[in-house]
Amino acid sequence: MSITASVGLGGKNTVADTRLIQAMINPHTAALGIDLLDVDGDCGPLTRGGIKRYQQVFLKMTSPDSRVDPGGKTFLHMANNPAPAGVVVSAMRLPVKLKAGDFLQVPVVIDPADGTVQDAYTAFEYEIFDKGARMVGTDYAFGVPNEIEVWPNAQVRIGVTLDAGLLAHEQFHYDVGFVVCRALAHQLTIARAPTIGGLVTQLTSLVDLHIKRRVKLIQRRYDIDTQHGANAKYQRIWLDRMTACIANPTANQIGGFWL
Repeated sequence: MSITASVGLGGKNTVADTRLIQAMINPHTAALGIDLLDVDGDCGPLTRGGIKRYQQVFLKMTSPDSRVDPGGKTFLHMANNPAPAGVVVSAMRLPVKLKAGDFLQVPVVIDPADGTVQDAYTAFEYEIFDKGARMVGTDYAFGVPNEIEVWPNAQVRIGVTLDAGLLAHEQFHYDVGFVVCRALAHQLTIARAPTIGGLVTQLTSLVDLHIKRRVKLIQRRYDIDTQHGANAKYQRIWLDRMTACIANPTANQIGGFWL
Protein backbone atom coordinates (compact mmCIF):
# COMPACT_ATOMS: atom_id res chain seq x y z
CA MET A 1 0.00 0.00 0.00
CA SER A 2 1.46 3.32 -1.04
CA ILE A 3 0.79 6.59 -2.80
CA THR A 4 2.31 7.55 -6.13
CA ALA A 5 2.84 11.23 -5.33
CA SER A 6 2.47 13.77 -2.55
CA VAL A 7 -0.95 14.54 -1.09
CA GLY A 8 -1.76 17.78 0.70
CA LEU A 9 -0.46 21.32 0.56
CA GLY A 10 1.62 21.68 -2.60
CA GLY A 11 1.16 18.02 -3.51
CA LYS A 12 0.19 16.46 -6.83
CA ASN A 13 -3.08 15.29 -5.19
CA THR A 14 -4.19 12.61 -7.59
CA VAL A 15 -7.69 11.33 -6.91
CA ALA A 16 -6.56 7.80 -6.02
CA ASP A 17 -3.80 8.98 -3.69
CA THR A 18 -6.03 11.52 -1.98
CA ARG A 19 -8.75 8.94 -1.38
CA LEU A 20 -6.21 6.65 0.23
CA ILE A 21 -4.98 9.36 2.62
CA GLN A 22 -8.55 10.40 3.49
CA ALA A 23 -9.42 6.80 4.31
CA MET A 24 -6.28 6.41 6.43
CA ILE A 25 -7.12 9.52 8.46
CA ASN A 26 -10.80 8.72 9.09
CA PRO A 27 -10.38 6.05 11.81
CA HIS A 28 -8.56 8.65 13.91
CA THR A 29 -10.87 11.65 13.58
CA ALA A 30 -12.10 11.36 17.18
CA ALA A 31 -8.54 11.48 18.50
CA LEU A 32 -7.72 14.32 16.12
CA GLY A 33 -10.81 16.32 17.03
CA ILE A 34 -11.89 16.77 13.41
CA ASP A 35 -14.90 15.78 11.33
CA LEU A 36 -14.89 12.72 9.11
CA LEU A 37 -13.46 13.34 5.69
CA ASP A 38 -15.37 12.54 2.54
CA VAL A 39 -13.36 9.89 0.71
CA ASP A 40 -13.88 11.71 -2.58
CA GLY A 41 -10.36 12.29 -3.86
CA ASP A 42 -10.65 16.07 -3.51
CA CYS A 43 -7.75 17.45 -1.48
CA GLY A 44 -9.54 20.52 -0.20
CA PRO A 45 -9.02 22.50 3.02
CA LEU A 46 -10.60 19.82 5.25
CA THR A 47 -8.26 17.13 3.96
CA ARG A 48 -5.22 19.38 4.18
CA GLY A 49 -6.30 20.37 7.68
CA GLY A 50 -6.72 16.71 8.59
CA ILE A 51 -3.17 15.96 7.48
CA LYS A 52 -1.85 18.90 9.48
CA ARG A 53 -3.75 17.83 12.56
CA TYR A 54 -2.50 14.25 12.16
CA GLN A 55 1.08 15.51 12.06
CA GLN A 56 0.52 17.68 15.14
CA VAL A 57 -1.16 15.02 17.27
CA PHE A 58 0.60 11.80 16.29
CA LEU A 59 3.98 12.96 14.99
CA LYS A 60 4.30 15.90 17.40
CA MET A 61 5.46 18.16 14.59
CA THR A 62 5.88 21.76 15.70
CA SER A 63 5.88 22.93 12.07
CA PRO A 64 3.60 20.52 10.17
CA ASP A 65 3.71 20.87 6.38
CA SER A 66 0.17 19.49 5.76
CA ARG A 67 1.54 17.09 3.17
CA VAL A 68 1.98 13.32 2.95
CA ASP A 69 4.92 12.20 0.80
CA PRO A 70 5.44 8.66 -0.60
CA GLY A 71 7.63 6.80 1.88
CA GLY A 72 7.74 9.85 4.14
CA LYS A 73 7.41 9.95 7.92
CA THR A 74 3.72 10.87 7.85
CA PHE A 75 2.74 8.16 5.39
CA LEU A 76 4.73 5.47 7.21
CA HIS A 77 3.04 6.38 10.48
CA MET A 78 -0.40 6.20 8.85
CA ALA A 79 0.39 2.84 7.23
CA ASN A 80 1.62 1.36 10.51
CA ASN A 81 -1.24 2.71 12.62
CA PRO A 82 -4.61 1.62 11.19
CA ALA A 83 -7.90 1.80 13.10
CA PRO A 84 -7.49 1.60 16.91
CA ALA A 85 -7.85 -1.94 18.24
CA GLY A 86 -11.32 -3.12 19.09
CA VAL A 87 -13.27 -0.56 17.08
CA VAL A 88 -16.20 -2.14 15.27
CA VAL A 89 -19.60 -1.57 13.75
CA SER A 90 -22.20 -2.42 16.39
CA ALA A 91 -25.97 -2.17 16.84
CA MET A 92 -28.10 -0.53 19.51
CA ARG A 93 -31.85 -0.08 20.03
CA LEU A 94 -33.97 2.50 21.80
CA PRO A 95 -36.12 1.65 23.58
CA VAL A 96 -34.90 -1.79 24.64
CA LYS A 97 -38.32 -2.86 25.90
CA LEU A 98 -41.56 -1.80 24.23
CA LYS A 99 -44.29 -0.11 26.23
CA ALA A 100 -47.79 1.07 25.39
CA GLY A 101 -46.56 4.58 24.64
CA ASP A 102 -44.37 3.28 21.80
CA PHE A 103 -47.43 2.22 19.79
CA LEU A 104 -49.38 4.47 17.45
CA GLN A 105 -53.13 3.95 17.91
CA VAL A 106 -54.92 3.42 14.59
CA PRO A 107 -58.44 2.31 13.59
CA VAL A 108 -57.29 -0.79 11.69
CA VAL A 109 -54.07 -2.77 11.89
CA ILE A 110 -53.10 -4.86 8.86
CA ASP A 111 -50.13 -7.21 8.80
CA PRO A 112 -48.52 -6.42 5.42
CA ALA A 113 -46.93 -9.88 5.30
CA ASP A 114 -50.24 -11.76 4.94
CA GLY A 115 -52.91 -9.05 4.76
CA THR A 116 -54.63 -10.19 7.96
CA VAL A 117 -56.28 -7.85 10.45
CA GLN A 118 -54.42 -7.85 13.78
CA ASP A 119 -54.66 -6.20 17.17
CA ALA A 120 -51.13 -4.85 16.84
CA TYR A 121 -48.23 -4.82 14.42
CA THR A 122 -44.56 -4.06 15.05
CA ALA A 123 -41.76 -3.53 12.59
CA PHE A 124 -38.48 -1.68 13.03
CA GLU A 125 -36.60 1.18 11.47
CA TYR A 126 -32.83 1.47 11.32
CA GLU A 127 -30.06 3.84 10.31
CA ILE A 128 -26.49 3.08 9.29
CA PHE A 129 -24.41 6.21 9.72
CA ASP A 130 -21.88 7.28 7.13
CA LYS A 131 -18.54 7.21 8.95
CA GLY A 132 -16.46 7.44 5.82
CA ALA A 133 -14.01 4.70 4.95
CA ARG A 134 -10.73 3.39 6.32
CA MET A 135 -7.88 1.33 4.95
CA VAL A 136 -7.10 -2.20 6.09
CA GLY A 137 -4.00 -3.31 4.25
CA THR A 138 -4.67 -2.48 0.60
CA ASP A 139 -8.46 -2.65 0.90
CA TYR A 140 -11.15 -0.18 1.88
CA ALA A 141 -13.30 -0.97 4.92
CA PHE A 142 -16.25 0.72 6.61
CA GLY A 143 -15.46 3.55 8.98
CA VAL A 144 -15.35 2.65 12.67
CA PRO A 145 -16.42 3.00 15.37
CA ASN A 146 -19.94 2.98 13.98
CA GLU A 147 -23.34 2.00 15.31
CA ILE A 148 -26.52 0.88 13.59
CA GLU A 149 -29.46 2.47 15.39
CA VAL A 150 -32.73 0.51 15.64
CA TRP A 151 -36.10 1.81 16.80
CA PRO A 152 -39.70 0.51 16.66
CA ASN A 153 -42.43 1.23 14.15
CA ALA A 154 -45.42 -0.10 16.09
CA GLN A 155 -49.21 0.18 15.79
CA VAL A 156 -52.10 -0.96 17.96
CA ARG A 157 -55.78 -0.99 17.09
CA ILE A 158 -57.80 1.61 18.99
CA GLY A 159 -59.54 -0.03 21.92
CA VAL A 160 -57.12 -2.95 22.23
CA THR A 161 -55.32 -3.37 25.54
CA LEU A 162 -51.63 -4.08 25.23
CA ASP A 163 -51.49 -6.77 27.90
CA ALA A 164 -48.34 -8.68 28.82
CA GLY A 165 -48.95 -11.43 26.27
CA LEU A 166 -49.52 -9.09 23.35
CA LEU A 167 -46.56 -6.93 24.34
CA ALA A 168 -44.32 -10.01 24.50
CA HIS A 169 -45.42 -11.03 21.01
CA GLU A 170 -44.72 -7.58 19.58
CA GLN A 171 -41.43 -7.37 21.48
CA PHE A 172 -40.24 -10.43 19.57
CA HIS A 173 -40.92 -8.73 16.22
CA TYR A 174 -38.96 -5.70 17.42
CA ASP A 175 -36.12 -7.83 18.78
CA VAL A 176 -35.73 -9.51 15.38
CA GLY A 177 -34.72 -6.12 14.04
CA PHE A 178 -32.08 -5.73 16.71
CA VAL A 179 -30.45 -9.17 16.42
CA VAL A 180 -30.44 -9.03 12.62
CA CYS A 181 -28.89 -5.55 12.63
CA ARG A 182 -26.34 -6.83 15.14
CA ALA A 183 -25.43 -9.66 12.74
CA LEU A 184 -25.27 -7.14 9.89
CA ALA A 185 -22.94 -4.98 11.97
CA HIS A 186 -20.56 -7.91 12.37
CA GLN A 187 -20.46 -8.35 8.60
CA LEU A 188 -19.89 -4.64 7.98
CA THR A 189 -16.98 -4.68 10.41
CA ILE A 190 -15.12 -7.33 8.40
CA ALA A 191 -16.22 -6.22 4.90
CA ARG A 192 -13.36 -5.32 2.57
CA ALA A 193 -13.16 -4.16 -1.04
CA PRO A 194 -10.37 -2.85 -3.29
CA THR A 195 -12.43 0.23 -4.22
CA ILE A 196 -14.96 2.55 -2.59
CA GLY A 197 -17.50 1.48 -5.22
CA GLY A 198 -16.95 -2.14 -4.31
CA LEU A 199 -17.50 -1.37 -0.64
CA VAL A 200 -20.78 0.38 -1.42
CA THR A 201 -21.86 -2.63 -3.48
CA GLN A 202 -21.12 -4.87 -0.50
CA LEU A 203 -23.21 -2.63 1.76
CA THR A 204 -26.18 -2.85 -0.60
CA SER A 205 -25.84 -6.62 -0.85
CA LEU A 206 -25.50 -7.15 2.91
CA VAL A 207 -28.49 -4.94 3.71
CA ASP A 208 -30.60 -6.82 1.15
CA LEU A 209 -29.54 -10.18 2.60
CA HIS A 210 -29.98 -9.41 6.28
CA ILE A 211 -32.59 -6.67 6.56
CA LYS A 212 -34.87 -7.65 3.71
CA ARG A 213 -34.57 -11.39 3.10
CA ARG A 214 -33.63 -12.85 6.47
CA VAL A 215 -35.89 -10.60 8.54
CA LYS A 216 -38.84 -11.53 6.32
CA LEU A 217 -38.17 -15.27 6.71
CA ILE A 218 -37.86 -15.13 10.51
CA GLN A 219 -40.88 -12.89 11.05
CA ARG A 220 -43.04 -15.01 8.78
CA ARG A 221 -42.03 -18.30 10.40
CA TYR A 222 -42.61 -16.84 13.87
CA ASP A 223 -46.12 -15.68 13.02
CA ILE A 224 -47.02 -18.99 11.38
CA ASP A 225 -45.74 -21.06 14.32
CA THR A 226 -47.33 -18.88 16.99
CA GLN A 227 -50.49 -18.11 14.99
CA HIS A 228 -49.76 -14.43 15.60
CA GLY A 229 -49.26 -15.10 19.30
CA ALA A 230 -52.34 -17.31 19.82
CA ASN A 231 -50.35 -20.53 20.23
CA ALA A 232 -48.85 -20.31 23.72
CA LYS A 233 -46.56 -23.33 23.26
CA TYR A 234 -44.75 -21.99 20.21
CA GLN A 235 -44.85 -18.47 21.57
CA ARG A 236 -42.80 -19.65 24.54
CA ILE A 237 -40.42 -21.64 22.32
CA TRP A 238 -39.68 -18.63 20.13
CA LEU A 239 -39.35 -16.25 23.10
CA ASP A 240 -36.84 -18.62 24.70
CA ARG A 241 -34.92 -18.73 21.43
CA MET A 242 -34.83 -14.95 21.33
CA THR A 243 -33.64 -14.69 24.93
CA ALA A 244 -30.74 -17.01 24.16
CA CYS A 245 -29.96 -15.16 20.92
CA ILE A 246 -29.82 -11.74 22.56
CA ALA A 247 -27.61 -13.12 25.33
CA ASN A 248 -25.03 -14.24 22.75
CA PRO A 249 -23.43 -11.18 21.12
CA THR A 250 -21.98 -13.29 18.29
CA ALA A 251 -25.17 -15.24 17.49
CA ASN A 252 -25.80 -15.64 13.76
CA GLN A 253 -28.89 -17.88 13.94
CA ILE A 254 -32.19 -18.13 15.76
CA GLY A 255 -34.33 -21.24 15.64
CA GLY A 256 -32.25 -22.58 12.75
CA PHE A 257 -32.74 -19.40 10.71
CA TRP A 258 -29.74 -17.26 9.74
CA LEU A 259 -29.78 -13.69 11.01
